[in-house]
Amino acid sequence: MKKFITLLVCAFIFNSCDDGDISLDTFNFDPAASINSCSINNGLFFKVKNNEALILKTPITTFENTVTAVNSPRTIVINSSNQVIYRLFNSIISSSYFCASLPPATPAVVDEWNASDGISGASGLIQVTTTQILNPTTNAITGYNHYVVFKNITFSNGVNTFTYENYVYGNYVTTP
Repeated sequence: MKKFITLLVCAFIFNSCDDGDISLDTFNFDPAASINSCSINNGLFFKVKNNEALILKTPITTFENTVTAVNSPRTIVINSSNQVIYRLFNSIISSSYFCASLPPATPAVVDEWNASDGISGASGLIQVTTTQILNPTTNAITGYNHYVVFKNITFSNGVNTFTYENYVYGNYVTTP
């Protein structure tokens, strides 16, 4: 009887183990953290958190130094020219990973989620609100702040999906 119970317990333990698949249904990057870019990869904007990256691939003209009207952000549709990508790496990455002329082979991408381009019915938008940054003493323009929000954005890895109705990506600053 002891052998039967031991065999039953072992069978239960081995059958209840997870197969290791990780299902992502959300991510969280600090909206107060600045959006980074590199001069070598114009049009590539990113946020890094440990072994995760949230990448925006869009023409640099998305961040033109033209102030937007109040409550009227510049709106860009997510498509092949304007992409939002979430990547999970097998180890910690830094901003220098994206600033190399040829990205290093390690760390490796473990999982990648691409934002919807609207084909599946989702509207997937990038909204950019641009304001001036003024020197408090001289009132001269020292730069422009571009506040970026993703609207109705659906991420998919080809098997699973998850959606954000409103995701604050953060601020990207340009010089005049």
